[in-house]
Amino acid sequence: MIQPIHFESRIDRLPRKGGEFFMMVPDEVAAVFVEGRRPARVRCRLNDDVEFQCAIRPKGGGGFYINVGTPIRQAAKLVLGQTIAATVTRDDSEYGRDMPEELKELLAMDDEGDRLFHKQLPSMQRNIIHYVSGAKSVQIRIDRAIMMINRLKGRR
Repeated sequence: MIQPIHFESRIDRLPRKGGEFFMMVPDEVAAVFVEGRRPARVRCRLNDDVEFQCAIRPKGGGGFYINVGTPIRQAAKLVLGQTIAATVTRDDSEYGRDMPEELKELLAMDDEGDRLFHKQLPSMQRNIIHYVSGAKSVQIRIDRAIMMINRLKGRR
Protein backbone atom coordinates (compact mmCIF):
# COMPACT_ATOMS: atom_id res chain seq x y z
CA MET A 1 0.00 0.00 0.00
CA ILE A 2 1.27 3.45 -0.91
CA GLN A 3 1.72 5.73 2.08
CA PRO A 4 0.10 9.20 2.03
CA ILE A 5 2.26 11.73 0.20
CA HIS A 6 2.43 15.36 1.32
CA PHE A 7 3.28 18.34 -0.88
CA GLU A 8 2.63 22.06 -1.20
CA SER A 9 0.92 23.71 -4.12
CA ARG A 10 -1.19 26.78 -4.79
CA ILE A 11 -4.66 27.45 -6.12
CA ASP A 12 -4.53 28.47 -9.77
CA ARG A 13 -7.09 28.88 -12.54
CA LEU A 14 -7.13 27.82 -16.18
CA PRO A 15 -6.98 30.90 -18.41
CA ARG A 16 -10.01 30.27 -20.61
CA LYS A 17 -13.41 31.82 -19.83
CA GLY A 18 -15.01 30.02 -16.92
CA GLY A 19 -11.66 28.34 -16.27
CA GLU A 20 -11.48 25.64 -13.64
CA PHE A 21 -9.60 26.14 -10.41
CA PHE A 22 -6.84 23.61 -9.83
CA MET A 23 -3.60 22.88 -8.05
CA MET A 24 -0.48 21.52 -9.70
CA VAL A 25 0.86 18.16 -8.51
CA PRO A 26 4.64 17.76 -8.49
CA ASP A 27 5.87 15.27 -11.10
CA GLU A 28 7.49 13.05 -8.44
CA VAL A 29 4.14 12.79 -6.62
CA ALA A 30 2.17 12.13 -9.82
CA ALA A 31 4.69 9.43 -10.82
CA VAL A 32 3.69 7.39 -7.75
CA PHE A 33 0.02 7.24 -8.82
CA VAL A 34 -0.20 7.87 -12.56
CA GLU A 35 0.64 5.31 -15.23
CA GLY A 36 1.63 7.08 -18.44
CA ARG A 37 -0.70 10.02 -19.06
CA ARG A 38 -3.90 8.40 -17.75
CA PRO A 39 -5.70 10.10 -14.83
CA ALA A 40 -5.33 8.33 -11.47
CA ARG A 41 -8.05 8.28 -8.79
CA VAL A 42 -6.87 9.58 -5.40
CA ARG A 43 -8.17 10.90 -2.10
CA CYS A 44 -6.91 14.38 -1.37
CA ARG A 45 -6.81 16.33 1.89
CA LEU A 46 -6.18 20.08 1.82
CA ASN A 47 -4.69 21.97 4.78
CA ASP A 48 -5.58 19.03 7.07
CA ASP A 49 -9.16 20.22 6.75
CA VAL A 50 -11.17 19.20 3.68
CA GLU A 51 -10.96 15.71 2.18
CA PHE A 52 -12.35 14.73 -1.22
CA GLN A 53 -12.05 12.10 -3.94
CA CYS A 54 -10.57 13.27 -7.23
CA ALA A 55 -8.16 12.47 -10.04
CA ILE A 56 -4.60 13.49 -10.76
CA ARG A 57 -4.88 14.51 -14.41
CA PRO A 58 -2.27 15.29 -17.07
CA LYS A 59 -2.10 18.97 -18.01
CA GLY A 60 -1.55 19.99 -21.60
CA GLY A 61 2.03 21.08 -22.05
CA GLY A 62 3.27 18.82 -19.28
CA GLY A 63 2.69 18.38 -15.60
CA PHE A 64 -0.27 17.11 -13.61
CA TYR A 65 -3.08 18.77 -11.70
CA ILE A 66 -6.10 18.21 -9.44
CA ASN A 67 -9.35 20.13 -9.98
CA VAL A 68 -10.42 22.11 -6.91
CA GLY A 69 -14.12 22.80 -7.43
CA THR A 70 -16.21 25.52 -5.84
CA PRO A 71 -17.67 23.43 -2.97
CA ILE A 72 -14.16 22.34 -1.96
CA ARG A 73 -12.74 25.86 -2.20
CA GLN A 74 -15.62 27.24 -0.15
CA ALA A 75 -15.38 24.52 2.52
CA ALA A 76 -11.62 25.08 2.89
CA LYS A 77 -11.90 28.88 2.44
CA LEU A 78 -9.37 28.84 -0.41
CA VAL A 79 -8.68 31.75 -2.74
CA LEU A 80 -6.83 32.11 -6.03
CA GLY A 81 -3.05 32.14 -5.51
CA GLN A 82 -3.22 30.72 -1.98
CA THR A 83 -0.52 28.22 -0.98
CA ILE A 84 -1.97 24.97 0.34
CA ALA A 85 -0.68 21.82 2.00
CA ALA A 86 -2.01 18.70 0.28
CA THR A 87 -1.93 15.03 1.16
CA VAL A 88 -2.85 12.39 -1.42
CA THR A 89 -3.42 8.65 -1.12
CA ARG A 90 -4.55 6.11 -3.70
CA ASP A 91 -8.33 5.79 -3.90
CA ASP A 92 -9.05 2.08 -3.75
CA SER A 93 -12.84 2.46 -3.78
CA GLU A 94 -14.57 0.38 -6.43
CA TYR A 95 -15.97 3.34 -8.36
CA GLY A 96 -13.56 6.18 -7.54
CA ARG A 97 -16.27 7.60 -5.24
CA ASP A 98 -17.87 6.21 -2.13
CA MET A 99 -21.18 4.52 -3.02
CA PRO A 100 -24.10 5.90 -0.97
CA GLU A 101 -26.02 3.23 0.95
CA GLU A 102 -29.29 4.22 -0.73
CA LEU A 103 -27.94 3.54 -4.22
CA LYS A 104 -26.19 0.37 -3.08
CA GLU A 105 -29.48 -0.99 -1.66
CA LEU A 106 -31.44 -0.05 -4.78
CA LEU A 107 -28.94 -1.82 -7.04
CA ALA A 108 -29.07 -4.90 -4.79
CA MET A 109 -32.87 -5.04 -5.21
CA ASP A 110 -33.07 -4.16 -8.91
CA ASP A 111 -31.23 -6.61 -11.18
CA GLU A 112 -31.94 -4.68 -14.38
CA GLY A 113 -30.88 -1.38 -12.78
CA ASP A 114 -27.70 -3.00 -11.47
CA ARG A 115 -26.88 -4.42 -14.90
CA LEU A 116 -27.48 -1.07 -16.63
CA PHE A 117 -25.49 0.85 -14.00
CA HIS A 118 -22.51 -1.47 -14.45
CA LYS A 119 -22.69 -1.14 -18.27
CA GLN A 120 -21.95 2.59 -17.92
CA LEU A 121 -18.47 4.04 -18.30
CA PRO A 122 -16.69 4.49 -14.95
CA SER A 123 -17.01 8.28 -15.31
CA MET A 124 -20.80 7.99 -15.75
CA GLN A 125 -21.01 5.69 -12.72
CA ARG A 126 -19.11 8.32 -10.69
CA ASN A 127 -21.47 11.05 -11.96
CA ILE A 128 -24.50 9.08 -10.79
CA ILE A 129 -22.89 8.35 -7.42
CA HIS A 130 -21.92 12.02 -7.02
CA TYR A 131 -25.45 13.21 -7.84
CA VAL A 132 -27.11 10.76 -5.42
CA SER A 133 -24.66 11.34 -2.57
CA GLY A 134 -24.90 15.14 -2.95
CA ALA A 135 -28.34 15.18 -1.32
CA LYS A 136 -28.36 15.95 2.40
CA SER A 137 -31.45 13.97 3.42
CA VAL A 138 -31.90 10.22 3.18
CA GLN A 139 -35.25 10.55 1.38
CA ILE A 140 -33.81 12.79 -1.32
CA ARG A 141 -30.89 10.36 -1.83
CA ILE A 142 -33.44 7.55 -2.26
CA ASP A 143 -35.49 9.65 -4.71
CA ARG A 144 -32.38 10.57 -6.71
CA ALA A 145 -31.19 6.95 -6.83
CA ILE A 146 -34.58 5.78 -8.14
CA MET A 147 -34.70 8.62 -10.67
CA MET A 148 -31.21 7.90 -12.04
CA ILE A 149 -31.81 4.14 -12.36
CA ASN A 150 -35.16 4.82 -14.06
CA ARG A 151 -33.35 7.11 -16.53
CA LEU A 152 -30.93 4.28 -17.32
CA LYS A 153 -33.96 2.10 -18.02
CA GLY A 154 -35.35 4.73 -20.37
CA ARG A 155 -38.14 5.76 -18.02
CA ARG A 156 -38.55 9.30 -16.76
